[in-house]
Amino acid sequence: MADAKEQATGLCDIHCHILPGIDDGADSLETSLAMCRLAVADGIRTIVATPHFNDRFQPDDATVDAALELLRAAAAREGLPLEILPGADVAPHMRLKELTANGRLTIARQGKYMLLEPPRQSMPDWLDEVIFDVRVNGIGVILTHPERNLEVQRNPNTIVRLVQSGVMVQITADSIVGTFGPEAERCAISLLKMNAAHFIATDAHSADHRAPCIWDALQKASKYAGDYAMTMACENPRAVVNGELITVPEPQPLRSWFGGIINSA
Repeated sequence: MADAKEQATGLCDIHCHILPGIDDGADSLETSLAMCRLAVADGIRTIVATPHFNDRFQPDDATVDAALELLRAAAAREGLPLEILPGADVAPHMRLKELTANGRLTIARQGKYMLLEPPRQSMPDWLDEVIFDVRVNGIGVILTHPERNLEVQRNPNTIVRLVQSGVMVQITADSIVGTFGPEAERCAISLLKMNAAHFIATDAHSADHRAPCIWDALQKASKYAGDYAMTMACENPRAVVNGELITVPEPQPLRSWFGGIINSA
């Protein structure tokens, strides 16, 4: 297993709250550096730093850039082989069309992909309008951790229509290994089986209870997604960082024991 992990170095984490003092993630440069060390030990070589952009946190580019350069310099002094890029974990906002017009809030600020965090309880109809407003600007939407959404947990097939429309899905490593509880774990596994997940990321917030580690989740995901699990942690996120086109498999709705498509409860 150690040899396999060595070969997997080059993992790319597109969702990580690693910048010091920006949001509810790393609270200090020391915490950020501890997260960097853990990520490198886990085989991660690229991290997209994605502070929240929501009702509570709305950091401007200058604030993000200052924290980013501070962390990059500290990681370089330690000789850590880690690329750290800018991004954002974006909640639905009435001004997203305007805010994303110049590539702001997108991954690596290349104007091609953006993380969109759905509400926790449901997948409301107005979410389609928000997604449309982002895509009008030529930006691909990556829906973050829907396996932790209560409506999706009740009916994973909720995601199928969105994926068929071109939305991509990121699931959280901690969900796959059960840290977020059995409901999130079951839903994450269902999305893997359904070909309805395209990225595995950490959504890390600290160096302990929500750490930037992917490897264990990647091993478990491979039981359900085969070789595509590695694609979700390497090739797909790397393509996103580079602003390249991604082709995803056709999602397969979850079916009951009797062969029918499972409907919402």
